[in-house]
Amino acid sequence: MAARVLALLAAVQAVAIVAPPLSWPLWMVHFVALEACLLGAVVALVAILMTDERWVTATATVAGLVCLLPALYIIPPYIREGQSFSVWSWVTGGSVPIVEVERDVALGATVTADVWRGRGEGLRPAVVVVHGGSWRSGDKGELPHLSAVLADAGYTVVDVRYRLVGDAPFPAAIEDVRCALATLAAEPARFGVDPSRLALLGRSAGGQIVLVAAYADASIASSCGGAVPPVRAVISLYGVTDVAWAHDHPYTPDVVDGVAATEVYLSGTPTGAAERYRAATPQSWVRADVPETLLLHGTGEGCVRPENTTFLNDKLVEAGARVQMVLVPWADHGFDVRRGGFGEQLSRGVILRFLERVMA
Repeated sequence: MAARVLALLAAVQAVAIVAPPLSWPLWMVHFVALEACLLGAVVALVAILMTDERWVTATATVAGLVCLLPALYIIPPYIREGQSFSVWSWVTGGSVPIVEVERDVALGATVTADVWRGRGEGLRPAVVVVHGGSWRSGDKGELPHLSAVLADAGYTVVDVRYRLVGDAPFPAAIEDVRCALATLAAEPARFGVDPSRLALLGRSAGGQIVLVAAYADASIASSCGGAVPPVRAVISLYGVTDVAWAHDHPYTPDVVDGVAATEVYLSGTPTGAAERYRAATPQSWVRADVPETLLLHGTGEGCVRPENTTFLNDKLVEAGARVQMVLVPWADHGFDVRRGGFGEQLSRGVILRFLERVMA
């Protein structure tokens, strides 16, 4: 009886992994099933060892193989990027460094941030972190484990709270990120930051925001005034890079209601607000001398199509800009949320190595 139950549990998880999610709750089930794929494979193996019933063995074998696929497919990117995988961290989440954090620091009238002080003496390189949330939700502090790791590696992390579309539409969020950069450059001693070594990192909607903040010209200013310094690097995790294309090519079903979020963010449709869509599209600002760019995206996306990343990568390469793209097989939106997960370990290692090279 126990073997049958275990085989069926593994089968349910396998179905959740491969079946397209049809709603937000089912998307969450899919995400959890994907992140726990190794557990499903172990459950299936135990079922096989416990029974001699053919249908149970067959069910558990198929389910176990499906559950193993995400783990097998992610091996090549780990090898290609020179990263190691820790089973212990996958099981436990690993340890998080303890670093000094100053909460709710005012950077401008509309911008506050949590400042994670980088280890080391003197002025440190800084990474401005921008959260996701479809431009209408979310807040600073979404990935504290990444901020702690970056600070422990010597980067001062400025995790910003920017204005959402309920307060102000495009380009308010980008103006707030540029305000953060201007404030860091104007007060380096206050933050212990080297204004010549600044980077931007954004997730989802934050990916779009940081790319435009890094690439755009002075037509998008700082919301608090001051000169906006150039950044050395920009990192986008599963960000929208062609806003009109993304609006016209949503997933079905659109579990995050991205089409409506985009129309609120840009106060219209691609037809009625063409100039705003152009200005909000990172690809519109591509040129050879944009900051060095790191793009990460999951190929199993259910929210932001990975074409956003491949399109931008191709355009940057064509322009002669410096870019690195990492596609994470089977990974869904938010693959870096679970500390120790397949995608989180890979992306964390890639980000650290990228910053070490570019910010030196």
